[in-house]
Amino acid sequence: MINAHECDVLVVGAGPGGASTALNLLNHTDLSVTLIEGSDLQRLRIGESVSASMFSVLDYLQVPKSSFTSNCFTPTQGNSAFWGSDKSANRHAIFAPDRATFQVNREIFDLTLLENVLSRGGIVFPRTKSKTVTQLKDDRYLVEVSHPERGKFEIVCKYLVDASGRNSSLSKSLGASVTQYDRLTGVGAFYKTDTTLLEQIQLIESDEFGWWYSAALSDRILVVTYFSDFELISKMKLNRKQQWQNHLEKSEYMSRRIEGLHFIDDNLWIRPAGTHFNHFTHIKNYLPVGDAACAFDPISSMGLGFAMTSGCQVATIIGNSTSTNGFNTNSQTYQQDLARQFEQYLNLKLQFYNKEQRWSDVSFWAKRQQL
Repeated sequence: MINAHECDVLVVGAGPGGASTALNLLNHTDLSVTLIEGSDLQRLRIGESVSASMFSVLDYLQVPKSSFTSNCFTPTQGNSAFWGSDKSANRHAIFAPDRATFQVNREIFDLTLLENVLSRGGIVFPRTKSKTVTQLKDDRYLVEVSHPERGKFEIVCKYLVDASGRNSSLSKSLGASVTQYDRLTGVGAFYKTDTTLLEQIQLIESDEFGWWYSAALSDRILVVTYFSDFELISKMKLNRKQQWQNHLEKSEYMSRRIEGLHFIDDNLWIRPAGTHFNHFTHIKNYLPVGDAACAFDPISSMGLGFAMTSGCQVATIIGNSTSTNGFNTNSQTYQQDLARQFEQYLNLKLQFYNKEQRWSDVSFWAKRQQL
């Protein structure tokens, strides 16, 4: 293992979950932390809605709201859902207690967290992908990674944190068992206005085969996404721009919102958005966070907050694990905590989807209106 990079904790994935794990470790332990991230950190991100409770998490990580630029958190002016009726309802009155929400500029948010990781002694390798993972006789991990310029090199770590998201192949390669509940998929595009400013609202509109979502990422950029089952998207060819636009034009309210706007990029993006749960306690010195641990339907708005709080929890487990037995016990407790949260989420998700009864005999809705 000559020239191998060694660290106490390797975090695979440098999004908010991975960065929160690293920050909590760097703030409260003397452990060395390295993050690897497959992307170049420059792509336009979808953005997410968060409640004001996010700022308490940031304070805990010692990255207060004032650390971010003024346009990172934009207060939403409203949340309208045409769901279960052709009349608009306040989304939070349907799904969660009414509360102030903010639209997050994910590019600014993610990069600010990583800047704090670097300033506190963490190491970040962007454009670096894990290729193979081998557990050594002493239970450390040998991870072979690849960088487009540096080439292949090895990282040796004691603890492996999986923050690689819904598409994580890492957990499966280590023998984790992932229960997949559905194959919800999002197909979306970014729109831009050159003249008028965008209204800062989140809009949801259901139809026979799924539901539309849109939110202003800034005063000029709007993200529009259609969520349906992977099989339906393939059958209806909604992964193709023209068919996707044709379907959008059939919507009553979402189609109005894009009037006068134009595509930023001619290509649609496609991302998995399904619900799943990871069973991992039998894997030594490994813990998943965020979507790699359990993934929630985006209708729940739980993704970003959960990624960060689970990252903090995993960092605490690692920091307090002075022995293998201690780690195993804490890992099992973490799995149990996740299971309780997940069960609550499944019940809440069921209640929400049952609000829409107009197409209850259509497969997309029928399969979501029962546990």
